[in-house]
Amino acid sequence: VTTLDDKGSVKDRLIRAADAEITACGINAVQMDVVAKNAGVSRATAFRQLGSVSEMLVQVALLRARRHVAAVEALMAPKTGVFAKLEAALVYTAQELPSDPSISALIARGAASVHDPRVHQVAMDVMGPVLDDGQRSGQIRTDIDTDEMVDFLVEQTYLAAEEIDRSVDEVRRRFRHFIVPGLAAPKGFGGAHISRTMEVRGAVTTAIEALTDFADLLRRSE
Repeated sequence: VTTLDDKGSVKDRLIRAADAEITACGINAVQMDVVAKNAGVSRATAFRQLGSVSEMLVQVALLRARRHVAAVEALMAPKTGVFAKLEAALVYTAQELPSDPSISALIARGAASVHDPRVHQVAMDVMGPVLDDGQRSGQIRTDIDTDEMVDFLVEQTYLAAEEIDRSVDEVRRRFRHFIVPGLAAPKGFGGAHISRTMEVRGAVTTAIEALTDFADLLRRSE
């Protein structure tokens, strides 16, 4: 039996109880009655707070998505340049989000999920500041609102998460060939140039890492 403390609102307790129940029993076995009992409320109260099992699953998915925010921000922080930060975020989400059944169910809702204001806000909290910085620095186009670009990135995240090939190389290829040209500021060098530049930098980084490993191997063999 899942036990919970009394912190948070009734709705918060229900969502946390549902999260724990899904972890223990799986998304297909979760029942409102059990969640209500574990949260210490009646079944009627649970339905009043959450509305339906479907909405409960959405709330759990949003809770879990927020837990990924810190990881994404940590990956973006050391990256130089807006597109390097966004690429790191897309690679992470494409590989990590599909492994969570509740988030996968949210992704499967497609456009209804993309335009859910709660999903938008989670994405805005992560991507919004990066895009704003990119607009101020002249890297990101300014003829489109940040809100719309965030929705576009959520759509691309969903597509990447549903791809059969979610390898790092494939996610990066899609990002550099299709997403960068759509977001890059039109003045100066365009998206295609930025995409090629990122590929060259990636190749150089890989070569440097290989040479470093080889040098270490030579030192150990001396």
